[in-house]
Amino acid sequence: MKCEDKAQGDFYGMESWGKAIYKAIATNEQIEYTDYFSDSEGNVSADMPSTDVILQFVEFEGKTKLINQATYASAEALQQVLDMGMEEGITETWDRLEGHLQNAQ
Repeated sequence: MKCEDKAQGDFYGMESWGKAIYKAIATNEQIEYTDYFSDSEGNVSADMPSTDVILQFVEFEGKTKLINQATYASAEALQQVLDMGMEEGITETWDRLEGHLQNAQ
């Protein structure tokens, strides 16, 4: 990710790298992976918490509902990513997905 919003001040132009290691994929049902902060070469950051993620695809009222479950090793690890703006970032990601899916129909 690269911050392209000049209103973000010191964060403008900063890059953030990540690495995901997939554990299981059940077609049309579930994806499990661990998400890590990394450098541009994929070296995992020992200073940043990882996230265990489960994405479930559930039929709901004739549509597909996506359930995203993220688990952290501790409350402190969760707080660290919340302090970095994770909630805003994931909200923006889901909003973009929604827009993409609406345009794809």
